Amino acid sequence: MRAVQRLRIVLGIVLVAGTRWVLAGVPVATSETVVIESPAEEASKCAQATPALARLLADKAAKERAYQRAGECYLAAGEQALADQAFVRAAAQSSPQTNRRLASNLDEVKAQARQVKSAFRHQQ
Repeated sequence: MRAVQRLRIVLGIVLVAGTRWVLAGVPVATSETVVIESPAEEASKCAQATPALARLLADKAAKERAYQRAGECYLAAGEQALADQAFVRAAAQSSPQTNRRLASNLDEVKAQARQVKSAFRHQQ
């Protein structure tokens, strides 16, 4: 039973790491103003927005359960951890089985990330 749980956690971490690797080339926001024309264009506008505006757009998209768009906006805002969570949720939406598995393991992944972070702090 523990082996299955560990496998699920490892798969979740691999998914998060893979998402970060794929999105490593996303450009950083540079402009001051954004005009939003449609929800489909909103994610592309995040790359041109200030980090604060990109964060607001990301929060709005997350509330609308548009997690892929939210993740892209969080990346533009420089919020890597929030982007990872949004992309995991977006992946979970794509398949009912994946949705159930990732939803049940999301808290476990967060807890392990906190433990790793805590371990690194104690070593310093």
